[in-house]
Amino acid sequence: MTYDFDLLVIGAGSGGVRCARIAAGHGARVGVVESRHWGGTCVNLGCVPKKLMVMASDYADMVEDSHGFGWSTAPGTHSWPTLIAAKDREITRLNGIYVSMLEKAGITLFTGHAEFMDGHTLRITPSPLA
Repeated sequence: MTYDFDLLVIGAGSGGVRCARIAAGHGARVGVVESRHWGGTCVNLGCVPKKLMVMASDYADMVEDSHGFGWSTAPGTHSWPTLIAAKDREITRLNGIYVSMLEKAGITLFTGHAEFMDGHTLRITPSPLA
């Protein structure tokens, strides 16, 4: 299939998404190619998962500290699979927000790997990790 864009952004991290949205807002025909992680490294592998895990790690201490503030609580147990499932749900939710934002801006989305064929042509192949 052949497309013609004023701008094709490779990578849907925060910078690529912002660039695409601004260009589309000025009337440019914009496409975005992302091989796997809509929202980029921060949302999927870095900042967001780290913050969720750090927040989860604080709860055991909060239970203990709550006793000094009048709470009657008992220590619980932790389920690693439950934490990972909750983290994955939040990341999936955030991915959806990025995709929705781009679609609402009229941007064409491609999930795959972009390869330059020449100065004006890219081939987009499906990502094995998508």
